[in-house]
Amino acid sequence: MAAKRIGLGHITARVLAASVGAYGLCYVWIVALVLLLPRVTALDGVDATIVSTCGSFVVFVVIILRAFAVRAISRLWLEIAVAAVPAAAVTGWMLR
Repeated sequence: MAAKRIGLGHITARVLAASVGAYGLCYVWIVALVLLLPRVTALDGVDATIVSTCGSFVVFVVIILRAFAVRAISRLWLEIAVAAVPAAAVTGWMLR
């Protein structure tokens, strides 16, 4: 069975999703959790920042792995966008 050639555009889209998309998603979740955790738990602002940042490293790695495992890159971008919506909503609600 012959190998299917992958174009430069597909690789570029995956690298962008693994870098820019993962960074954006992690950033929006860090902001949401830093704002939310001190209000709903006993954590202060510094501890909330540390917990949020440490958790984001795991999410970042998962997105990188997912970027090169998924068949359709459009599905990955959709997953990133859908995952960012709740965090953006929490951030908007907390900053009101």
